[in-house]
Amino acid sequence: MLYHKKQENHWQSISDLMTGLMIIFLFICLGFVYQLNQVKQKYNMERIEIYDDLNKEFKPEEMAKWGARIDENTLTVSFIEPSIFFANDSAVVNYNFQQILNDFFPRYINVLKRHSDSIVEVRIEGNASREWRGDPNSKEAYYFNMKLSQDRAFNVLQHVYGIQAVANDRPWLQEKLRANGASYSKANENSAASRCVEFSIRRNAERDLEELVKDFAMDEVESQKGVE
Repeated sequence: MLYHKKQENHWQSISDLMTGLMIIFLFICLGFVYQLNQVKQKYNMERIEIYDDLNKEFKPEEMAKWGARIDENTLTVSFIEPSIFFANDSAVVNYNFQQILNDFFPRYINVLKRHSDSIVEVRIEGNASREWRGDPNSKEAYYFNMKLSQDRAFNVLQHVYGIQAVANDRPWLQEKLRANGASYSKANENSAASRCVEFSIRRNAERDLEELVKDFAMDEVESQKGVE
């Protein structure tokens, strides 16, 4: 009889522990959802403000003339008229594209600096097509196009950084501006159009969201350890 009573007390203790852990986990989830909503609201408000400012600065007819567009969701500015940018297998920035960048980039930076506290990184991304003398899926093709896309991004960065109109912004650019190559990861059936250049930003809200998810995952791991 005493044995059964001890056994009941033992299972009651485990049940109480599990209930307590479930309550803790519930509060963690509620806190995560609340913080997530706060970050999402901040993210969307910033996105709308920056998108509106970019649209005020760059009129549709001007963007069309440059062969460029602004993605409302990602805020990425893509230059998608390949004949203006680079020759096939070349990382040399064409003269016409240099002239476009001379006009575009100082104004682009002026817009972004209004939101400087929200911006972690300004990224120039170079892209390449899948054209290749042999197998486009080969290791050699991937390596070649990765280097080509990186060279294109770097050469664009080098050009815009040297524009005299942004001379006073260079300390800010050193902190924020990056160049990346994407090889042919974004290539499509239009080989020429795959040789595009994109300007994108990474914002504090994105970083906060990543950290929030990471912290939540760590909290969940800790709570699982408690169950064990």
